[in-house]
Amino acid sequence: MIEFGIQLVVLAVVLAIMGVIAHNALMPRFHFLVRIHGDAIEIVKGKVGADFLAAVSEVCREQGITSGWIGGVKRGKSVALRFSNNIPPNCQQRLRNIWFTS
Repeated sequence: MIEFGIQLVVLAVVLAIMGVIAHNALMPRFHFLVRIHGDAIEIVKGKVGADFLAAVSEVCREQGITSGWIGGVKRGKSVALRFSNNIPPNCQQRLRNIWFTS
């Protein structure tokens, strides 16, 4: 009976480790991460130009976006943008256009 309990504990630990590894492998490695919370735009990770942050603030204000995030993921020599689900596709495209011209 004690052996069975030990086996369950070992299995739980192994599954937890596998879950952490899978989560880290599937999550993109952000070059930068910007959080939107109300009227505040916060750089959580990395560096982003002031012009891009001002554009994010303007677009969010115009579209009524009060929460979400924008991340930059390295793709070769460039950085591609990723967005939380609550940022509409038209806003995403607008911010991509600004990102590529800044």
